[in-house]
Amino acid sequence: MNDEFMSVWDEYVAFRNSKLEGLHFYDQRSKFILALYARINSLCEETLTLVSNGCYVSPQILMRSTLESYVDLRCLIKDENYVNCIFAAEAEAEHKNLSHYSSENPYYQGTQPVSSSKLEELKIEKSKGLNIYERFKKAECGDLYRTVYNNLCRYTHGNISALASKNFENDKVVISRKISNADLLFILSSTINIALSSSIDVLEYFSAPACEQEHCTRMNEKIKVLCKKFV
Repeated sequence: MNDEFMSVWDEYVAFRNSKLEGLHFYDQRSKFILALYARINSLCEETLTLVSNGCYVSPQILMRSTLESYVDLRCLIKDENYVNCIFAAEAEAEHKNLSHYSSENPYYQGTQPVSSSKLEELKIEKSKGLNIYERFKKAECGDLYRTVYNNLCRYTHGNISALASKNFENDKVVISRKISNADLLFILSSTINIALSSSIDVLEYFSAPACEQEHCTRMNEKIKVLCKKFV
């Protein structure tokens, strides 16, 4: 199974790399679009590297981050003002960190306290953002939120689902249990498909010839055939 999916991936990478060289940002929005596109593809690459080397505990953790970045990519392509939401998310993280500053906390070492006015600025900035569900809806990926995304979050947080499926086998605790064919099929197909989808969206945004998007669609069809073969 792995070899057949990786054959499509290798075809995709060769195509993607040849086209990526010709894509250049020309403003802040297009810069973020290309950065998110690069992030999605690097995360997909690392997910498949883990699976190809028999490392099955962390792929879904990477897949969750990949999906979040894909949602951001879709939102930014749909709405030029979504850049503000990206900055708002950064402000929210910074506010959460700095608003609890304490010189007694050793992990704040090297961090300087900020003024109340700075905290207020961050508070105002973070209010411009969207929560994760709103981002999924904006990206027209709402159906994924309580299904695929919810499932990936369980693995990320290390709760019962993650522990039972990754670290227990035959009533014994293990570092990493064998992966089922169903889980392997999900990881391989979903990872390659989201990379293909990101390329289709980005190529369309940069007004690439339709034949290039169609090439990605044909590779997507190959993935569908493999899914039917191994289901």
